[in-house]
Amino acid sequence: MPIKIERHRIGYVPWFEASVEKGYTLRMRELLGALGDVVRFDGVFATLRSGRLDVLVLNWTDNDLLDRRTKTVAPRKVIKLFTKTIALRLAAKRLVFVRHNNYPHAVAAGHEAHAARWVDRYERLFDVVLTHSGEDRQRPRRYCPHPLYHRVTAATNGPVLDRLPARYFVLFGRIVRYKRIAALIDAFPADRTLVVIGAIGDRGYADELVAKARTNVIVAPGLLSEAEAQAIVANSAALLISHADDDVVVSSSFFFAMSLGVSVIAVATPFLRWMAPRLDGRLLRVANDIDELCGLVDADRADADEAPSSTEAIEREFGDATVEAALRRALTIA
Repeated sequence: MPIKIERHRIGYVPWFEASVEKGYTLRMRELLGALGDVVRFDGVFATLRSGRLDVLVLNWTDNDLLDRRTKTVAPRKVIKLFTKTIALRLAAKRLVFVRHNNYPHAVAAGHEAHAARWVDRYERLFDVVLTHSGEDRQRPRRYCPHPLYHRVTAATNGPVLDRLPARYFVLFGRIVRYKRIAALIDAFPADRTLVVIGAIGDRGYADELVAKARTNVIVAPGLLSEAEAQAIVANSAALLISHADDDVVVSSSFFFAMSLGVSVIAVATPFLRWMAPRLDGRLLRVANDIDELCGLVDADRADADEAPSSTEAIEREFGDATVEAALRRALTIA
């Protein structure tokens, strides 16, 4: 008979991440705390000195498959990562991998399918593989909703807030080329205002976007306080997601918007197509491409604005109780 995890020791990797990922890891550790005592993992030998873990949860370790110089999967990197992961069994009874991406973001063009196959092989080393997309539940993956972020007291002024018009659309997240932000700016309706904010992941690309700024396009790359970021997104007409690359399972920007009850207009991914009918139609609108997304923006009139009827659907899909229940089911020890 299955024994549920109750107050067992749960290790978590990584303990901290930058920007949005930091908020994600903090939330996941909080929710895992309903199942056991979540502790920092400091390596196999340090863990063994304090007692073997019942569960060890790993995130983004598949990025280590890539050679930093060539951005391709390298045999020596495969051997190192696979050996290291197998060795983790000395420190934990049960290994859990959260598959955030189909393949690492940084992989060189033309090597995506090869990298995806290696991540498929890598996940077989784990007892449980979690996915944040209900559309992506291939065995042995188990669905666990992405948690909502904590809301903070919104800022009332700041370097970006002070520049905003009364009505605008926002693209928020790490500024990197794969998100196709430049294409969104080029196609964006002239009578609407677009605000692009987020941490800089690619300095050259951020500079290109700044050069594209115009009267109705505000580009402000760089770190913002959590209070200002939440205020900018919360006061927007909608958050936009302009990319639907095959590498991403789910977009953290989508969950940032859901945490604030802000509607999303996005280029469709398998996850978003699966989620759309589960949410209020005013919360999520999906488009086939950037031109269609901009058409939805153009049709979004201020006098037709209507906030989503309630946050009931958001809580049902992504609320703490829902995530905790999914974690408890997924991490049940057979």
